[in-house]
Amino acid sequence: MIKTARKVMPLTGYSALLFGFCFVLFSASCDLSKDKEKVEKILNDSVFTEHAEDVEMRFSDSGTLKAIITAPVLDRHPGKETYTTFDQGVDGNFYGSNGTIENSLKANYGISYDFKKIIELRNDVRLVNYKDEKLNTDKLIWDQNTGKIYTDAFVKITTPENIIYGEGFESNQNFTEYRIFKVKGEISVNEKD
Repeated sequence: MIKTARKVMPLTGYSALLFGFCFVLFSASCDLSKDKEKVEKILNDSVFTEHAEDVEMRFSDSGTLKAIITAPVLDRHPGKETYTTFDQGVDGNFYGSNGTIENSLKANYGISYDFKKIIELRNDVRLVNYKDEKLNTDKLIWDQNTGKIYTDAFVKITTPENIIYGEGFESNQNFTEYRIFKVKGEISVNEKD
């Protein structure tokens, strides 16, 4: 049997300094990943919020006005999942190609998820189309990717002829073609002269 002996040399001079430097660098890099996570969490928790009051936003396409959105307060929260909140309510008018208002909406709260292109309206949501059909609900979601608006909440739709109550609703974003999933009741509106 062959025995090998190794001579262990103590770290001296430059080798000790190099070993110590590498150890500190390795330890610091392990802690940096934790610090990076903490910093990202802080940034995503909206340390940097863009705040505006008495806001009016105009949206146009090829020089044609498409919408005017107003809000008493707007807070934009940048980060990985950038979103905008309308904590004190939001109003909107949506225009047709001829420049007239086709739809209007009001809600006591709104949140817009920029990257997902989803807008959620809550608390006394009211939507009116050019046919004078009115939607009332407590929650409405607009998916800009699909061009649909929908809710699973209770809805009331008032038309010149009927009042329809139900749960769950889906429509095109213009609120001209819609359906109620679970109709709970319908009342005919009789006009008396």
